[in-house]
Amino acid sequence: MINRSSLRAIAADRRLGAPAAIIGAWTIVALAAALQAIALVRLDGRIDMVGAVLGRLSILPFWAIGTPFILRSARRFRVVDGDRSVSPVSIGAHLVLGSLFIVATNVAIRMPMAFGDGGLGVLVRSTMQGVAEYYPPAMVVYGVIVAIGHFVFRETPVHESTPPVPTETQAEPSAASAVSAIDGHITIRQWNRVHLVRVDDIDFVEAEDNYVVVHAASRTYKGRDRISEVESQLDSRRFVRIHRSTIVHVAKIREVQPLTHGDHAVILRDGKVLRVARSRKQALGQALGIEL
Repeated sequence: MINRSSLRAIAADRRLGAPAAIIGAWTIVALAAALQAIALVRLDGRIDMVGAVLGRLSILPFWAIGTPFILRSARRFRVVDGDRSVSPVSIGAHLVLGSLFIVATNVAIRMPMAFGDGGLGVLVRSTMQGVAEYYPPAMVVYGVIVAIGHFVFRETPVHESTPPVPTETQAEPSAASAVSAIDGHITIRQWNRVHLVRVDDIDFVEAEDNYVVVHAASRTYKGRDRISEVESQLDSRRFVRIHRSTIVHVAKIREVQPLTHGDHAVILRDGKVLRVARSRKQALGQALGIEL
């Protein structure tokens, strides 16, 4: 039986929450499509109720097949960066990909028409009619799945699910002691825990609200500090500031890719893509010994 506690458990575990959200979105679309089909059949005075409903629901298998690719595109094209800034390039990419997906699925559903008496002309007209009718709601569903992808693949600290123990002796760590360099390590104070992170293991550091997040050796550590203070403790020959909210380990960079409008992106050895601010492009080039 589903109760409030089980819903909270699903919301807390993103591995369960993402499929549940996708299934919920598909269910809403299926119900809306079925109700629309029933209404149209009633208004037209037709009797093929079952055929009309099944025709409306025939699009759902294509959504099931396309969802993994939509989630992958959400991971690649992040609408909101780590510094909470909106990326117009990513929004445009999702609009283009969503439009192509909607057109392709409408063509696939109506493909048998091309082999009938109407031929290609009927297929084209029917596809245009279907796109005009379903494009707005389909883009809404596409956007919901993209949003789920952003939620699933957003960077979170490993111990985020472990809430701090509310005791009177638990004090807020001071800014000076939150992160410090000790003998080749960075010490990160996370509430009542202290993590020692090897500098050589660090992939990149990013600012997140009032915290600094260190990504190292497939783990994530979070401490209260300013990213500028972390930058002052790292070797500038090995670490470079590529964004006001991002510091990257030069040795972990696999390639640098140019984007539109003079922007660049850094791709790390693990496939992580980081945005390079235009004002930081020269510093990155100097660190790599190349001209960007």
